[in-house]
Amino acid sequence: MRFELGAQAEAHAAARRRWDADASTRRLWARDAALFSNADEARWLGWLELPNAQPDAAIGPAALRDAIARHPARFAVVLGMGGSSLWPDVLGRTWNGRGARRALHVLDTTVPDAIEACLTSVAIEDGLYFVSSKSGSTIEPNALYTLIRARLDARLGREAAGRHFVAITDPGSDLEARARKDGFLGIAPGRADVGGRFSALSPFGLLPALAMGLDPERLLAPARRMANGCGPEVEAAANPGVDLGLALGVLARAGRDKLSLSLSPSIESFGGWIEQLIAESTGKSGLGLLPVTGEGLFEPGRYAADRIFVDVAVGGGGADSGAAAGGANGPGDADDPTRAERAARLDALAKAGHPVIRLELADPFALGAAAYQWEMATAVVGAVLGVNPFDQPDVEAAKQATRALMAGGSSSTRADTAPSLAAGGIELFAARELEAPLARGPREPARWLRTLVESIQPGDGFLINAFLADAPETRAALERLRRAVGRARPVATTLSFGPRYLHSTGQLQKGGPNRLAGLQLWQSASARRAAKRAPLAIPEIGGDFDALAEAQALGDFHVLSARGRRMLGVDLGPDPQAGLEKLIDWMEGALA
Repeated sequence: MRFELGAQAEAHAAARRRWDADASTRRLWARDAALFSNADEARWLGWLELPNAQPDAAIGPAALRDAIARHPARFAVVLGMGGSSLWPDVLGRTWNGRGARRALHVLDTTVPDAIEACLTSVAIEDGLYFVSSKSGSTIEPNALYTLIRARLDARLGREAAGRHFVAITDPGSDLEARARKDGFLGIAPGRADVGGRFSALSPFGLLPALAMGLDPERLLAPARRMANGCGPEVEAAANPGVDLGLALGVLARAGRDKLSLSLSPSIESFGGWIEQLIAESTGKSGLGLLPVTGEGLFEPGRYAADRIFVDVAVGGGGADSGAAAGGANGPGDADDPTRAERAARLDALAKAGHPVIRLELADPFALGAAAYQWEMATAVVGAVLGVNPFDQPDVEAAKQATRALMAGGSSSTRADTAPSLAAGGIELFAARELEAPLARGPREPARWLRTLVESIQPGDGFLINAFLADAPETRAALERLRRAVGRARPVATTLSFGPRYLHSTGQLQKGGPNRLAGLQLWQSASARRAAKRAPLAIPEIGGDFDALAEAQALGDFHVLSARGRRMLGVDLGPDPQAGLEKLIDWMEGALA
């Protein structure tokens, strides 16, 4: 780890001295809630001990580990959200296709087209499905389970189908009871004192690793070394997690509250995991760091004085950079054609006075150590900002709005949203902060978009929240839209897919600084019907994914509006891809 903090270097050094003088690392390990906001933080620090836990607790019961290893499944799928899914996503995207025994995929969407695209691309009877939910009541994995279970029951019969499922959940949850009733292959208990986004080194992260054919010990061993290096008696300057957290916290306090992440391509998905950890942990009480992934690195003059640049690179490999159990190989330096260019751009940014932090991993299994380092750093940022890094109060607000919509129907919500504008099969909705300026001119899509962009000020962030299938052509169009705004306004831009982001950056979007504007995109259930697409029913629970996805998008849009965020909601109509292209044309016209 190397710091180039420019004008904030001395503030970082002073923060180290204060932290050590207050014995803050020892207080953290002693679970002293007064180090944070003096709320319930002491209940959520079990992650400190995870690297040194016994295999039954860290990975899962021995009998279940053996059953998973012997299972005939050809691939594994995690049904989860947020902290339960993003670490498995890192594992799958890092090691799939590199000799892993089974490919690992994550299904964390409610968008009907995305679900069907996933389930029709494989023979579902060849899968092993992890239903991952700490609370056991998370709607997305439960709904996905009922859909896949119904299809497997029809193909295999009830008893055989049950053996294709594993539950990972806290003891005593509804999911645990259901897993016993429905004849799951097994149950791996989580820890009540470990929050979802801090659970990478627990069964939520390590049992899927085992299912791939990775040796979880190869992730835990470097994590243990990192935990020792972050121990209670290690001074801040020598403590990798504490020192990173102090730097981020000091910079955030100085107005550098946009965390721009760049990574080696082979571990790019690790940025999404960092994003949810930092955003959901720090984004509350009007404070927080906004992580920015996938934006790229530009010339120094493109940025305002609100950025922190953190680069995570995989080192040159060596004897320890290759095999996992089952012959899986990890990526090394040869997989990083961007390394030299990133280094040059980071040099230029540091020379211009922007703070730059560079982290290098010896090999891909050092991701276990990196996860622990970032967890410790996140806790320290919470202490510096004086917020509780372990709760997520505004995530529940979006859930409540979704439940209300599912109960009352989306039409009532549309009636509450004003003004609205329909053009070319697309419908636009305005958040409260934009209603007045939009009412003063022509009702034209390009003008509405121009008004949105003109509201963006230096230090703001621009959001694109898309409740759409994350298909290559959709992502390419959204990135084009993102780049157009970034060229017009030199502010941080983010692209997030729903409902995944609701359990990630969604907390910061609603609870963090009110410096956000953006677009909320979805396809309504009525638009899908107009395209003659049959609703995708949710067995047992009732309703359909069409209505659920729309309710989640609309519900979150309304919470963002109520919190004063400058958002335009966009129902893209019967053909979302065509709607996106039209939206881009309007945006480019607005910015011309």
